[in-house]
Amino acid sequence: MHRFFVEPTLLAGTPDNIVLPDKLAHQVRDVLHLAIGEQLVLLDNSGDEVLATVAKSNRTGVEVQYVERRPGPDEPSVRIILCQGLLKSARFEWVLEKGTELGVAVFVPTLCHRSMAGLDKAGPAKIARWQHIIQEAAEQCDCSRLPELQPIRPLAQVLNDIPEGTFSLMLWEEEHALSLRDALNTYHATTTTSSTTIVLFIGPEGGLTAEEIALARQRGVQSVTLGQRTLRAETAALAAVANAMYALENMPGNTEC
Repeated sequence: MHRFFVEPTLLAGTPDNIVLPDKLAHQVRDVLHLAIGEQLVLLDNSGDEVLATVAKSNRTGVEVQYVERRPGPDEPSVRIILCQGLLKSARFEWVLEKGTELGVAVFVPTLCHRSMAGLDKAGPAKIARWQHIIQEAAEQCDCSRLPELQPIRPLAQVLNDIPEGTFSLMLWEEEHALSLRDALNTYHATTTTSSTTIVLFIGPEGGLTAEEIALARQRGVQSVTLGQRTLRAETAALAAVANAMYALENMPGNTEC
């Protein structure tokens, strides 16, 4: 069943009929060709979902009939905050899309020393495009809440904003002593909380500098390795997210999503 995020005001109360915004009406009518009587799900980012039936569809607009409001699918019990060093446009957008599919809760675009010049100057149009990519991915993979996209910030500021004691890891190709797997397994074995927040730091195309690693360690972030292969930044990000989700969702007290 097709799912669409809409403005919360559209679903306020229990309306009998809901007039879809023009852009969504076009998608329902002209792209998906949903017929009268077919059902769809509307989402207001509250965690609930509204089941509705197409009641009217013509060139003047699309109306759907309210059926019921019900709880949406559970979110992952592991809350992953992905601090991604700024990448070239297509690669960063790929991280947003696939990271959403894998269950990232918060994206933090991070300006690092080796980030390409100019990437930190994303205007309103670029931010809107990033939000749209996240929304489409969330609709596709049955999310009931949209991941948060935070403003672009320098790495030092992102590190300063980490709450004390938060489980935080930074992938670094020069780390040889501690693997991501061992760090996750140790955390899994020693924590007793039923829900988990993990902060993952991934560098840009040029990697992280030794100075940035030292600064992160001062803030309690552990540097880890993914193994002997040197991966592209976007590949490393998604590999780390997938591994963290797999390792920590099965912690005692965590429920399946």
